[in-house]
Amino acid sequence: SRQREIFYHLRNEGKLTARIHTRGYLDQWKQMNELGLKVGSGDEMIRTGTVKAWIDGIMGNSTARFYQPYSHNANEFGIWRKIMFPWRSKNNGRDLQSNLEYLALQADSAGIQLSVHAIGDAGNGYLLDMMDHLIEKNGKKDRRFRLVHAQVIRPEDFKRFQGKNIIAEVQPYHCTDDMRWMEERIGYERSKGAYAFRTLWDSGAVVCFGSDSPGTNASRYPLNPMLGLYAAVTRQTLDGKPTGGWFPDERLTIEEAIQAYTLNSAYASFEENIKGSIAVGKLADIVILSDNLLKISPSKIKDVKILTTIFDGKIIYQR
Repeated sequence: SRQREIFYHLRNEGKLTARIHTRGYLDQWKQMNELGLKVGSGDEMIRTGTVKAWIDGIMGNSTARFYQPYSHNANEFGIWRKIMFPWRSKNNGRDLQSNLEYLALQADSAGIQLSVHAIGDAGNGYLLDMMDHLIEKNGKKDRRFRLVHAQVIRPEDFKRFQGKNIIAEVQPYHCTDDMRWMEERIGYERSKGAYAFRTLWDSGAVVCFGSDSPGTNASRYPLNPMLGLYAAVTRQTLDGKPTGGWFPDERLTIEEAIQAYTLNSAYASFEENIKGSIAVGKLADIVILSDNLLKISPSKIKDVKILTTIFDGKIIYQR
């Protein structure tokens, strides 16, 4: 792709100061397979071997797919994305197999990592079903399926993460942004399963954090990981509301939140042996902060500054 060409050009010019992990589209899996692109393809600077798809919409415009209608609109359940169609065949007791699942089975068989966007509880539930079918059809293996956002989960579905190495690729700042109107959209009970960081963690999902920047047509999301850490450990808006946090039992500790951004994110891309923690033999990608995150009040995390960035053992930024 044109983007990959740009990244390689920057690397060859010595101007690339971030490690890149690109993802193709799920319906491009055949082209990737023909090029020999699988999990781990590439090098320490630019990797690929993952495909992305979208199963439903977003909360911001009420297109995330739910089992029951939205609380503020009794006629709206959200949408299925076009890649779900056509529905193809009978499938293991579930009514129909989607085109998405048809493609996913083939890509998974070819050794390509899958990542799929899911927001609503029906979208996430469908992908958990699909994961079971991948295991049944293609066998158990270290696939590290990336469930992107895992934003609203039914209570009975959390246990389905156990023992499957599923990556819950979540963006904690979404919680800070969306909590202001979430209960109006889906009600109090369903909101208990929204941005449920603690329950996901304790259920056996590998929780990794990111920003989702730049965002959607409904919201814009900052890159700054300090804001994500703040959201994960406080579950409050940037002005400290609500007091004590929104569904505070779903907060993570600061140690867990840091791990989600670092080691768990490296694990999600099959790179935990070379990055994600400071250890002999690993890549020297390090930031020095203005404050010790383990000692300051959680309310102060959002104000912490980056003093120095070290990339591949070289200082590339100093405040």
